[in-house]
Amino acid sequence: MPSKQEILNELTDIKASPLYFLKYVKLQEPGSFSVDFELWSHLVEFFNVLANNRLVLVLKAKQIGLSWSVAAYALWHIYTKPGANVLMLSRGQEEAKALLQKCKTIYNNLPIWMKYPTPPFPDSLEYFGFNEMKSKIRALPSTEFASIGETASLVIHDEWDFHPYAEINFGHTKPTIDAGGQLIGVSTPDKTNPDSFFKKLYKAGREGRNNFKTLFFPYNARPGRDENWFKQQERENEGTPWLVQQNYPRSEEEALSPQSATSCFKKEALDKLWAGALEPEARQGSIYILHPPVVGVLYVAGVDVGEGRGLDYSCLSIVGKQGLQSEVAAIIYSNMIETDLFAYEVDKLCREYFSPLLAIENNSLGIAVTNKVVELGYTKLFSSEAEEKRKKNITITGKEKVGWTTGEKNKYLGLVELISSIDNGSLITRFRPQIKEMMEYQWVSTGRMFMPLPMGKTHGDTVISLMIANQMLKKVGIKQEASMYLGGKRIF
Repeated sequence: MPSKQEILNELTDIKASPLYFLKYVKLQEPGSFSVDFELWSHLVEFFNVLANNRLVLVLKAKQIGLSWSVAAYALWHIYTKPGANVLMLSRGQEEAKALLQKCKTIYNNLPIWMKYPTPPFPDSLEYFGFNEMKSKIRALPSTEFASIGETASLVIHDEWDFHPYAEINFGHTKPTIDAGGQLIGVSTPDKTNPDSFFKKLYKAGREGRNNFKTLFFPYNARPGRDENWFKQQERENEGTPWLVQQNYPRSEEEALSPQSATSCFKKEALDKLWAGALEPEARQGSIYILHPPVVGVLYVAGVDVGEGRGLDYSCLSIVGKQGLQSEVAAIIYSNMIETDLFAYEVDKLCREYFSPLLAIENNSLGIAVTNKVVELGYTKLFSSEAEEKRKKNITITGKEKVGWTTGEKNKYLGLVELISSIDNGSLITRFRPQIKEMMEYQWVSTGRMFMPLPMGKTHGDTVISLMIANQMLKKVGIKQEASMYLGGKRIF
């Protein structure tokens, strides 16, 4: 325990500099031991900028120590400044609580002699402060009315690019610090919103069109991250490449780039497929046989139903699986076949390939095809509803809706898995129109997230049917429960 004079000397130095305060800061994640705060070089730069600028914006990569730094700075502010009022705004309620908890964790891990005689007050999920100093931090989610009526000596917008009311909140918080307070905005880039308020503010600051001091910290600001580390992130996120640029930007330009669309499938994989494309046997102008049925090969099939009559295409993709390799064996592809005739051709071709497990998208047109296929006596039909019941050990009655359920989440995950299968070579197609449609698929911003969408003249119907067939590949070659056979019809 230091002497009284030593404590006074230390407190004087702590009050004078948040960098000195960091000497006593320990971090602690849930379930782990506390560790000393590591003052990496970019964090020294950050704190030096805070010491000399009232308005600061930081564009950054993930996990480079900025959240803990902001929490430490907020705590130092209320610890050393009488009457200080800090507002910390986060994207949502849980994020706001988590950031405030970092402040509490830092205080709880300070040496005993640094703590105030009485317990922190206020001390709740939303507030933390010191009664002796009449100072506090308030953590708020980004809502339309957050921070209205508040006055602050320090405002922090954490992960600001993701705030749903970023501009409105700025309109409320900026006037509160105009009398001499400080405002800090920190964020990784949100790639789904390339024209966001945060990015506009940052660009204006960088170009000297406002009073904000801007800082950019790339992925390798954190020690231990090098080009090999970055390439590993790319390998781990090969199905969602934009996430690497969002979470670990290499440059300011990359972080700010309006990456609204990039190719979904790897060019190398598609080039290889195109080079190996076949001229299939064609029947009736809409049925294409790439490989005839072979005994011992496990087959599955997926159907995407279009309007017909010259509009969207209806497509059946039959895929054969042998060992770890799967390949498209046959396709029906036409935008001129009426629903009943398409169902008839689906039933006929599937029987030729030993009646594979068949999944039909259960939208309105898909239901019409399903009903006709059932009427024709096809038995091996997939049911998303029955599958969900099976996973939950709920009794299957046989009245479950047949078909593959297409929702935004299901479609997204299905396409991501298809992209991965094509890119790693475990699934092959030699049908040129299908390969061409894959070339037209791009990651497109919907405003909330990136979705793989077709950007060419086609609507990606062969890709969707292949996506559904790819999902069925998970179901073949495994033992099925006897209870799944109901009334002569097999549902999964």
